[in-house]
Amino acid sequence: FLDSANVYPESVTVDQSSGTFFVGSVKEGTIYKGKIARPSLEVFSPGGADGRGIATGMFFSGNRLVVVGRQTGLIFVYNTQNGHLISKMDNGLRTGQTFLNDTNFSPDGSAYVTDSINPVLYRVAPTTTGQYELQEFLKFEGTPVMYVNAPGGAGINVNGIVATSDGRYLIIGKRNENMLFRVDLKSREIVPVNMPPGMLNTPDGLFLEGNTLYVAQNVPKSIAVVTLSSDFSQAELERTINHPTFVFPTSVARDKNRLLV
Repeated sequence: FLDSANVYPESVTVDQSSGTFFVGSVKEGTIYKGKIARPSLEVFSPGGADGRGIATGMFFSGNRLVVVGRQTGLIFVYNTQNGHLISKMDNGLRTGQTFLNDTNFSPDGSAYVTDSINPVLYRVAPTTTGQYELQEFLKFEGTPVMYVNAPGGAGINVNGIVATSDGRYLIIGKRNENMLFRVDLKSREIVPVNMPPGMLNTPDGLFLEGNTLYVAQNVPKSIAVVTLSSDFSQAELERTINHPTFVFPTSVARDKNRLLV
């Protein structure tokens, strides 16, 4: 990052066809893009552009980049071919009411957004005009996903999110309970993913490839490589990846034989 020493990158996503990756600043809202072979990143969209002062979760699909803005309640969708803002959405909530954390596109072109303190799963839905609109897709009250109101990390509830390649399910991670849940996109049924006790610790960003789930874990400073069953209802730990430079891993994406963390 040549333009700033205050980036604190939080989320990373990869264009699998070109190898271009995007990463955002949780302190300044800058969005960068780069390639593995290049030593520095270029600014895709500067901090403050479009009223974006913070960038947490982001995900790329089909020349679209969705970016969420934590306590600002803002969500942005960009055209990655020309850098233009396609849509800017606002859930109407602010600091203390919302914590938009992570996002993922599903195969139908919709993006889903987690809120770590407000028990709602949002949907960013494409419209007939080529824009996007924000919807409350699912409220967690009365489901197995029970939100906790607490200061600090204990109050970070649903965090990472991925969609299965067949478009049937979402897998969401609950950081303060070290759990995964499967969300049926058609019936909206939520079931806990069955896994050994203590298998995960502070799960944050997720990346799903087939039935292999990569989980960024904050406190253990590691990436858990998890194998999911064919119906995504069970999980087993395959291995854990550590690196001496890890300090607080928040996101993970795979690019061919590499992980970006």
